[in-house]
Amino acid sequence: MIKNDYIPPVYIQIRDILIDKINSGEFKKGNQLPSEREISETYKISRMTARSALTQLVEMGYAYRVKGKGTFARLPKINRDFVNLCGFSQMLKSKGIKPGNKVVKLGILEANKKIASLLETTIGTKVYEIVRIRYGNNIPLALEFSYLPVRLFNDLFRYDFEKNSLYKVIEEKYEYKLKYAKQWIRITTLNSSESRILKVKENTPAFLLESITYDMDDRVVEATRSLNIGERTTFYTELWPNSEK
Repeated sequence: MIKNDYIPPVYIQIRDILIDKINSGEFKKGNQLPSEREISETYKISRMTARSALTQLVEMGYAYRVKGKGTFARLPKINRDFVNLCGFSQMLKSKGIKPGNKVVKLGILEANKKIASLLETTIGTKVYEIVRIRYGNNIPLALEFSYLPVRLFNDLFRYDFEKNSLYKVIEEKYEYKLKYAKQWIRITTLNSSESRILKVKENTPAFLLESITYDMDDRVVEATRSLNIGERTTFYTELWPNSEK
């Protein structure tokens, strides 16, 4: 048996304590955090160690400083990119963020005009609907609606989508190799139901991300409508010059 006797530096331990307090809501967004002096007295550490812990919070996006006033709590933004085709959980893990999921609805429905358009099928087609809250470090980030054609995925709900990646299930269990995705994004606000589920105020600004994922045969295997809390999300892409211009 290999023993792990590693003990992180004190400033890291204090940093993690403060992060837990921010994530749990004990320190809400905009709340002033304890000063270096208060932290040093509370945890019996030096002012320099306290300063290092607060600096770490700022660098990680959990706090910001106001000159002459102090350090204030905030929730870090998740930088989602339009460069790589990967699942939400995989994207968070690649950034050192702990992903989490909560399934709020599973069902089979007949595609309406909007869902049929996303799946490039006909109105009335039977589709699976998976609705999940997506978390990063226990913070709600998005409410995601995923739709998949029933005809392509026999007994899909035998998989636990709080623990399993939808993309991995598609590729590894059903052997549909993903090729590419189309994505659209626009600004919206959360209605009363959406905001209640995500525990934010009604009409909170959000990014609505719609995507269509294709397999190697250019067949639509999944479509998603994802409501991403605006103040907790940024989007990133890359532009390359067209050699023909």
